Amino acid sequence: MKATGKRYPMKSDIRERDDRFVLEIDLPGFDKENIKAYIQNGYLIVSALRERGKEKENHKWIRQERYYGNYQRSFYIGTDISEEDLKATYRFGVLKIQIPKKAKKTEQHQGKIQIA
Repeated sequence: MKATGKRYPMKSDIRERDDRFVLEIDLPGFDKENIKAYIQNGYLIVSALRERGKEKENHKWIRQERYYGNYQRSFYIGTDISEEDLKATYRFGVLKIQIPKKAKKTEQHQGKIQIA
């Protein structure tokens, strides 16, 4: 994960269910519109952008701990899964993606996963 010289750990949990895996990634403070998820060469790639608000006043930073910029993380899920097989939601700062264990073999697309 690279973020303009700073590191933001996209902390995640992966749980196994009978028919699927559930991936949860903490993304507090991100707008849903700035979160993207897609599959490329068997990897589920999640990227997020956090923009800094425009400052109207001149000031000197004393301490700055919040991260801004582009962040990305990838997870290998295999080539038998397509974007249509995945279900994603973003609520209360947590991105949740459900990945089926077995999916029908389909033509690989370079589209995006719809986040509800």
